[in-house]
Amino acid sequence: MADRGRKKKFIIMGVVAAVLAVAIGVGSFHGQTRKGISTGNEIQGALGFKDLKSEGHDPTASGKQVLTLKTDTKKNCGSTPWVIAEKKGFFAAEGLNIEYTGELTTPQILPSVLNGTNNIGGAHINALATYIAGGAKIKGVAISGVDPTPDVDPKYRHMRYYLSPKLGVNTLAELVALRQSQNKKVTINGTKPVCTTFIADNAFDYLGYGRENIQFVSFDSDTAALQAAQQGNLDIVGVHPPFYKLAADSKLNMVFDTSDTGLGEAAGTGVYYFTEKFIAENPEAIARFVRAMKKAHAWSVDPANEAEAIKLTGDYIGQPVNAVHYYYTRRDFPDRLIQPWIDDLVKDGYLKQGQLSVNDLVTKQFANN
Repeated sequence: MADRGRKKKFIIMGVVAAVLAVAIGVGSFHGQTRKGISTGNEIQGALGFKDLKSEGHDPTASGKQVLTLKTDTKKNCGSTPWVIAEKKGFFAAEGLNIEYTGELTTPQILPSVLNGTNNIGGAHINALATYIAGGAKIKGVAISGVDPTPDVDPKYRHMRYYLSPKLGVNTLAELVALRQSQNKKVTINGTKPVCTTFIADNAFDYLGYGRENIQFVSFDSDTAALQAAQQGNLDIVGVHPPFYKLAADSKLNMVFDTSDTGLGEAAGTGVYYFTEKFIAENPEAIARFVRAMKKAHAWSVDPANEAEAIKLTGDYIGQPVNAVHYYYTRRDFPDRLIQPWIDDLVKDGYLKQGQLSVNDLVTKQFANN
């Protein structure tokens, strides 16, 4: 049975390339035509945040040739560095004009990058690895988010996992024991392989419960999963920082977070990626992009800017926010932040041992910009 499951995962990986051929057209179409979504620089925010470029930062004033990069609108929990890079002029200072082409769902982002509708994508390492194993010619160029070190406020940890109070238990140990007595698994939101499933699996392993006790259930969003947990239809809900307040207001009990994986900063690793072709043809544009984003990262995690970063993020995504993600500020690109995600895919049977290395996933040529 285990061998059949492993073979099935490899078959799934093998057909990703074929699926991409269809998804490229579909993702591009939806990204450009979805009702109510801007296709230019005017970006409608739920709280009146209409234009990311409203501060008047002019890329022509940088004295550099203005270069344009295209990306999706990013009305999600990872919007903070983009909002900051625009509002604080970090893109403009590098002579970069970012064109926002419209809002996309997660499955539409990679196809839009592959067909050139967008230039920039973002993903956690396990998603990036599965894309590349499936035939996508892309590479990460810089680290975006990580889990914060222990000296940083816990509210910046990449994810928290909350227990539904309607279950009649208060701790993870009690929940696992309850489900085992019922010959059931603990339900958690997520579809492998994403950050939600990676963190939950590793936390269960690290805390001694074992990932075999988990059953993942798909939801369209953190808020939809939160609602299911409130109603008692989901045992544990994993959410990202902008939604911690919603979870707390819902009276859910936090039972573990990314620090409980034992992986340190690697528990939250994500990257910005481009196609290999675009990297080869546009190294100057990517170098400028990496510099601008590193400045936005540093500004975002500076305690002096905490309140403003939170406010700008909340205004843009239209959600009550009491924390944002934690962003990587160092100039290096260490393997230790990437390898655990590859190892996890091997453990789960999505990759064969040695199938992909760190260098297959990322290029470090921009690390010292």
